[in-house]
Amino acid sequence: MVAPRATDYYESDRVLGQLYRDIKIEELVEDTPVELSGPTLSDPISAALLDDIMKYCGPAATVNLESCPQQIVSAFQKYSDELKYICVTHTLSNAPGIKLLEAEVVVGTILAKCSQKRFRQDRIYRMVLHASTLVRDTEKHLIDDLETQDPQLLMRGLEYGWKAWHMSLRKRKEFGANSFGLIALGTMFDCLDRLKKLIDS
Repeated sequence: MVAPRATDYYESDRVLGQLYRDIKIEELVEDTPVELSGPTLSDPISAALLDDIMKYCGPAATVNLESCPQQIVSAFQKYSDELKYICVTHTLSNAPGIKLLEAEVVVGTILAKCSQKRFRQDRIYRMVLHASTLVRDTEKHLIDDLETQDPQLLMRGLEYGWKAWHMSLRKRKEFGANSFGLIALGTMFDCLDRLKKLIDS
């Protein structure tokens, strides 16, 4: 978080100004990722999705989750690189070394203080727009057309989402892996919804 420069604002001697200055915001400390015990499928989300994955993709989808198609590996690397760029270019400060947190981009906000409300809103708008485009491009690496009515393509998208999710668990200490996992989950849920309507209804 970057403290505003003294020249960016004036100190009001009114009660509201004094109350505002009394607010203390603690620096965010990134959480240490929780180590998963046992096999990869032991995490609660995978356990909850396992039956549906087996139903539509077969037992083969749960075997050898450590290997991942090159398409997904490349998608993650591209996503991580672009996310780093977003975090650097959409800050409220020009100071070197300052960047946004991955969580700020995911939530769509900037936590740093800024006395210029319009400037802050513009930065947030551009960040959200940039991040939304990145998410759509990343989803396309997992399934080219989510609107498809072809069950085979949806099953492939589901399997790719599943593998991408497990890759994000393995790489959870790398920058961008957590939000990449959210994209993978979103793809899986969308594919599951469509498959249930096409096959089960």
